[in-house]
Amino acid sequence: MNIKALYLLLILPVLLTSCKGDATDNNLQGGAFFGGEIVNPYSNYLVLSKNRKLVDTLFLDAKNRFSYTFKSLTPGMYNFFDGRETQTFLLEPNDSLQLRLNTIDFDESLVFTGTNAKENNFLTNLFLQNEQEDKDILSISQLNPKEFESKLHELRDEKLNRLAQFKKKNKPSKLFLELAKANINYKYYSNKELYPLANYSKSERDLFKILPEDFYAYRKDVDFNNDLLKDYRPYNSFLRFYVNNAALQKHFKHSDDSTYNDRILDYTLDKLEVIDEKIQNQEIKNGLLNYNIIHFISITKNTEDYDALLESFKKKSTNNEHIERVTRIVDSYKRLKPGKKIPNLELLDKNDDVVDLQELIKKPTVIYFWTKTNKNHLIIAHNKAAELQKKYPEVDFIALNVDSISYKEQLRILKLYNVKINKEYRCKSASETINVLSVKPINNVFILNDKAEIVNAKANMFNISFEQELLGVINQ
Repeated sequence: MNIKALYLLLILPVLLTSCKGDATDNNLQGGAFFGGEIVNPYSNYLVLSKNRKLVDTLFLDAKNRFSYTFKSLTPGMYNFFDGRETQTFLLEPNDSLQLRLNTIDFDESLVFTGTNAKENNFLTNLFLQNEQEDKDILSISQLNPKEFESKLHELRDEKLNRLAQFKKKNKPSKLFLELAKANINYKYYSNKELYPLANYSKSERDLFKILPEDFYAYRKDVDFNNDLLKDYRPYNSFLRFYVNNAALQKHFKHSDDSTYNDRILDYTLDKLEVIDEKIQNQEIKNGLLNYNIIHFISITKNTEDYDALLESFKKKSTNNEHIERVTRIVDSYKRLKPGKKIPNLELLDKNDDVVDLQELIKKPTVIYFWTKTNKNHLIIAHNKAAELQKKYPEVDFIALNVDSISYKEQLRILKLYNVKINKEYRCKSASETINVLSVKPINNVFILNDKAEIVNAKANMFNISFEQELLGVINQ
């Protein structure tokens, strides 16, 4: 897939910390009720969170219903996660809000009833419309700048008109109006920031030259330090697109490059500079710094670039937890350089016997990972491995589960999703394996030669170059 198109797939993951509840929040107000029903539940619980902090885990009863009462509430956007998918909703003091959804058609089936139901259904419909726009934006982005702007204006105006009609009819809260308007505007801004990366007619450098002078005029009105929106998906997506775009413009001023390439160290250093210069809110700044350095580390094989990037990151970030984690990841990837043997971790086979990882490597080998909490990846990874195994019988494909589960449970999950069971192993210590092999993101794949030496510690089975890498190892 073209690197430009990959930007259309950006998502904002929900990151939960171990902090529970809102006890230390100074914005606590009156209580509220949240409940509902999950049809065809993926799991027997929902994880409720706000501002990336765990509020509580809500378990389903025998009728797949749940309920939760807030004795005091911080108004704003909350998240629920069913073990596979996540969605947001607005909760304000004295609300009594209920939802119903069918996991087979998760977002499309989500309906709210009760207090603030109309507001939440409006926000859900905005989310669905934005998803549809994401599918169409690549074709829209091939228009010339003026036509592209005109199309985006139409899309935004239609949403703003609907919001105005909703406001007139329902008299919603000031908080809802602020969030809804932010959703509409920051989606519009994101698409404009994406345009130079998604338009194929010219190089990015040449495209920047022909953009109208006022193409990015809205930037002067953007609040880059909005504490209310700091965990709101449309706002975060905009900030990521803005950093990519503004840093690219900065990069072209001191380099001979003409096209976007996020594997270049200098470009990523420019991203960190843009973040540091533009954003003062420490939580927003630290989050963006962390996201961008992790992204670079996860896609480049040039471990020589890590030290300079880490030095810049440490100077700018004030989050010691982020710094310690990134430092561990950097140290880990240095140990996983091509040419080095894969660490000899202890695994468990179907009989619960301990097996040394290096002893399993008898010929060129692909090691991929899976977890029960990511159903989609579990299925597509196993199916892709089965497809490649038939095509390349000279290669072993080993599936490694990173959950602390029994083989019986492992087998049950694999059979539930009807995937081919081949060479399946579990970690004796899941946490050690995740840390030592840097199993994040979960779609990272190891390609090894027949001596258990690393060829690529960050391969991707779904990348167009993956099979070329396999052929290179087979023909060594």
